[in-house]
Order: sequence, then C-alpha cells, then structure tokens
Amino acid sequence: MPSNLSAESSPLVEARLAGALWLAVIAVSILAVVSGPSLNPHSDPVTLVANVIASEPRIRLAFVATFAGSLFYLGVTVLLYELLKPVNRSIALFGAFCGLAGIVVGAAVSVNDLATLALVDDARRAAAPASSLVQNAVQMFVGAAEPEFKVGMVFFGFQIASVGYLIFRSTFLPRVIGVILMLGGSSYVVSSFASFVSATLGAALAPFVIPIAILGEGSLTFWLLIKGVDVENWQRSAHP
Repeated sequence: MPSNLSAESSPLVEARLAGALWLAVIAVSILAVVSGPSLNPHSDPVTLVANVIASEPRIRLAFVATFAGSLFYLGVTVLLYELLKPVNRSIALFGAFCGLAGIVVGAAVSVNDLATLALVDDARRAAAPASSLVQNAVQMFVGAAEPEFKVGMVFFGFQIASVGYLIFRSTFLPRVIGVILMLGGSSYVVSSFASFVSATLGAALAPFVIPIAILGEGSLTFWLLIKGVDVENWQRSAHP
C-alpha cells in the first residue's frame, strides 16, 4: 500500500516542483531584464566601451540571474518530459531537446557578456592601435546578443508549442492551457524568424507575441504549482 501511494503521488510532486521552478525562472528572468543595462551597439566604440565599464556590476548581476534561470529551466524541462511522456514519448523528447538547445544558446549569450567585460579590460590596457581593434570587437559582441537571443527563442518556441500540444492531447491537464501554449510557442517561432528576415517586422510582431506567451506560460506555471495534475488520469495514460 505505501509503495502504491508513493507511485500515485509522484506525478503530483513532479508537477508542483515544475511549477515552482518555472516560477523561479520567471522571477530571475525579470531580475535579469531589470538589472541588465541597455547598451546601444550602434554607438561609437569609445562611448560603448565607456558604457560597458560603467555598467559592469549590472552586467554581472544579469549574468548571475540568467545563469540561475538556465539551471532552474533545465529542471523544468526534465520534469515536463517526465510528466508528458505518457501522452507521446517522441514529441515529449523533441520538446525536451529543444528546451536543452535553447538553454545552451542562452548560456552562450550570457558568456558573451562576460567575454565583453574581458575585452573591455583588454582595451583599457592596450596601446592605441590594438585598443581600437578591441573596442570594435566589443561592439561586435554587444551587437550579436539580440540575434543570438532570437535563435534561442526559436528552440524555446518549439518546446513550448510541443508542450502545449501534449497538454491538449492529455487527460490530466486543462486543454485550454495547451491551446494557449501552442499559440504562444508558435508566436515565438514566427516572430523570431520574422526578425531574421527584417528587424522591423520582428519588432512589429513582438507586442502580439509577448502577451500570448506570458498568458500561456503563466497559466501553466500556476496550475502546476497549485493544482498539479489529475493523478488518476495520469496513471491511466502512463499504464494503459
């Protein structure tokens, strides 16, 4: 009897842990956005380097928050795979790999921030000709952050859309959340690819993407945290 009770409570524990970790991801992501400086890669290299120097504490705080968020989201990805694999293991695995790819791209973007600080330090110590070259490299690193971020959002979009599809097909989570997540994930993908074609088009689509994504991810986060999953239906899906 105790072993059966433990087996039945496992998906509920996993669901609530996934919700708690996703809430932590949202919190540290907000911290990263608020603390991160706004650097204009199109300003002249000397001004950009000066702005980076002045913003170093904020850059480092944003890096720590982003890195912590990546670790939390890795946990979310694993737990969502465990919860949703009874619906369709292949699609759940695809979503998990997309999430992992997005985490890797996001980590690379964050590491670029630290690399930028190292380049700035080199620029301060270098002689005039070399200093100019390093300043141009700083401009390149800062300018690369946004397109790299969009690449990561493509992977996250496919993950969110696949999670939404699995939830829609499931019997243990609300289907309406699945529909919103499919829309939100698809919006991430469409807006990111649009920005690859035209930065103006991508920016124009962003106001339509963000509310849908926030609604879907927020709804799933709080449902998992408060309600969890329908354990009986989950068990039927896991052991038909």
